[in-house]
Amino acid sequence: MNNKGFTLAELIGVLVILAILSLLSLGIFNNVYKSVLETDYNNLVIEIENKAEEYARDIGTTDVLYINVEFLIDNGYLQAEDGENIYDPRDNTSLNCYMIHVVFSDGEYNATFGDNSINTDSTCQETELVTGEITLLCNGGACSDTWVNTDLILTLAGKDNADILNSTVEWTSLLGDYVFQDVGEEKVLEIKPNTVLDTIYTVTIKMGSKTYKIEKNIKIDKEGPALIDELLNIDYFGDTQKLQINASDLSGSGISGIALTQNDCESATYSKDAIEINSSGKFNLCLKDDVGNITEEEIEINEVTFNYNDTSNPNPQSKDIYYLVNNPNESLLYPTRNGYTFTYWTDDAGNRVYSLENLENGSVINGNWQINDIEVPVDKIDTDSVGVMIENQVNLIILLDTSGSMNWGNKISQLKTAVNNTINSMNFDNGSTITILQFTRRVKSYLLPISNKTAALNFMNSYSPQWGDDENFALALNWSYDIVNNYNMEKDRTFVIFFTDGEDVASTSSERKAAYQKIKDYVSEIFAVGLDLTSSGRTKLLEVISSSDNYFDASSAQANLEEIFWQIQEEIREEVTINSTGGLIELPSLYVSSEYPFILNINGNTYTFNTISDINDILTYDNNTYYLDLIKVDNKYKLNGDFTNFKFEYYYN
Repeated sequence: MNNKGFTLAELIGVLVILAILSLLSLGIFNNVYKSVLETDYNNLVIEIENKAEEYARDIGTTDVLYINVEFLIDNGYLQAEDGENIYDPRDNTSLNCYMIHVVFSDGEYNATFGDNSINTDSTCQETELVTGEITLLCNGGACSDTWVNTDLILTLAGKDNADILNSTVEWTSLLGDYVFQDVGEEKVLEIKPNTVLDTIYTVTIKMGSKTYKIEKNIKIDKEGPALIDELLNIDYFGDTQKLQINASDLSGSGISGIALTQNDCESATYSKDAIEINSSGKFNLCLKDDVGNITEEEIEINEVTFNYNDTSNPNPQSKDIYYLVNNPNESLLYPTRNGYTFTYWTDDAGNRVYSLENLENGSVINGNWQINDIEVPVDKIDTDSVGVMIENQVNLIILLDTSGSMNWGNKISQLKTAVNNTINSMNFDNGSTITILQFTRRVKSYLLPISNKTAALNFMNSYSPQWGDDENFALALNWSYDIVNNYNMEKDRTFVIFFTDGEDVASTSSERKAAYQKIKDYVSEIFAVGLDLTSSGRTKLLEVISSSDNYFDASSAQANLEEIFWQIQEEIREEVTINSTGGLIELPSLYVSSEYPFILNINGNTYTFNTISDINDILTYDNNTYYLDLIKVDNKYKLNGDFTNFKFEYYYN
C-alpha cells in the first residue's frame, strides 16, 4: 500500500493513449493544411478570371474568347511567380496552359477557368479558329449583304447534320446578345427585331478538336421612314412649284423615294426628287425605304391665285400658288416692281390678307401698290404774264428810278407791268420776301421786306416818277446793302433788280463803284435794266453796277421788256421740283391751248398736248383741281415705273 509507482499495465495503457492522441492530431493538421491550399487555389482562379474579363473589356470585343493563363502573363495582365509560370498552390504544378473561356452577355463579361490544354512537349495548346468549312444560312438560303425587311432564322451548313448536332455553338452580337447551344441541341438562332437591327453576329462552333468562327453583318429594317416636315415654297415668279420633303429612315435602309397620290401608296410611282405640284386637294404623301417599307401621311393642298400687279401695270400678272393647309402661316412674300412699293394683299372683299390661314381653296388675293414719290422738275408759266413761277425761297430787292426822265414815253406802264408780273410769279407762302425802293438823289418811298403779294402790287401801282430830280445810283446800292444786313438775308437767295434810264448825276463814278463792290459779295446776282437809253455812256454806267452778263437794254417795245423779265425770272428761279403725293401732282389753274400747250418729257421722249381733252387719260380731276396722275402716265406709256427722266411744262391762268 505504500508503493507509489505505476504498474506495468498502467504504463502500457498510458503509452497507448498517447499514441492514439498523436495520430489524431496529425490527421487534423493535414486536413487544415489542405483546406488552406484549396482556398488559395480558388482565389487564384478568381483573379485569373477577373484578369481575363479585364483584357476583354480593354479590347472591347463581344466575341467569344478562348485564351490561356500564359497569354495573360505575356500581355501583362498576370505576374509570373518565377518570371515564367503561375503555379497551383495545391501541388505546385504550372497553370500556364489552362484555358479561360470569356463571353459577353447582358452587358457584362464573364470568364470561366477551364481545363489544362498542354501539349506532350509541355507547350500550351493554341485554339485554332477555322474558317471556310462551315457557312451561315439565313432562312435556309444564302445571307444577303444588304438590308432585308423580314425576321431571320440563322442555321449552319457545310458539315454533316450529325457533326453540327454534336458540336457546341455560341452565338454573340455587338449588341451583347449571347446564346449557348450544347451538344445535342438544335443549332438555330431566330432574329426578330421590333423595328431596325444593324449589327454583326458571330457564331463560334467547337466541333471535336476544331473551333470554327463565322461573322455576319445582319441588317433588318421593319420600320417605315419617318416624315420630319414638308415645305411647299411660294414662288411668285417661277414656272413650277415643288413640294420639298424632309424625311429620314433613321438607322434603317435609307429612303428609296417619295410619292404624292390620291390613290394607294403601294401602286404609286416613287422618286427622290421634289414633287411638282399642279393641283389642289387631299393627297396621300408616301415615303418608301430601300427594302419596301412604306409610311403614309395625309396632306391637303389649297390653291390661291395671287394678282400681284394692279391695273396700273401695262402687263398685269397673276400666279396660281399652292400651299399646305397644315402649314398656312408661311410669311407672304412681297413682290417687287420698279417705281412702286408693295403695300399689302387684299381678298376679293377688300379685306387685308396677312397669311394663308383661313383662305379657302380657289381664293383670289390682290396686290396693292403705292407708287414711289419722286421729285418732278416742273416749269409753271403764267398765261397772264411772261415768266415762270419762282417757287424757290428768294429775297427780291427792286430798285426803281423815280426821276423825272423816267416819265418820257411809255416806260412807266411797261415797267409796272413787268414788275407786277415778277411779283405775281413769286411764291410768298414759302417765305420769299420783296423789297421795293423808289429813289432819285434821295429815297422817295420804300417798302421794307414783306411776304405779302397784295401789298407789293399796291405799292408798285403807286409808282410815279417826279420831274426835276436826278438819280443817285450809289445811294440805291448802299441802301440795298443795309437791307441785306439788317434782315440777315442769305446771299444765294437774294437778288437785286435795278431799273433806270441810266442818268446818274448825283453820285460820282468812284462812289458808284464803291457801292457796287460793297454789296456784290452779299447777294447772289445784281440785274440792271436800262429803259430807253439814249447814249452809250448811260449803258456803261449800268454795266458797272450789274453782275457779269446781267445788264439788259430794253427798247421802248413792250415785247422786248417782257423777254428781259423772262430771262431774269429764269435766272432767279431754281429748277422747280414738285414731290408727287401718292402719284398725284397738283396742277392749279391748269390752262391748255395750242398757244399754251402742256408739254411732257419722259425719258427723252416729248409729248405735246393742245387741249385738256387730249390729256384727260393722264389727269385726275378732284375737288375742282387737276392732278397729273403718274400711275395713269405709267399705264399709258408703259413705263412700268421707270421715271428715270421725267419733267413737264404747263401754263396756268
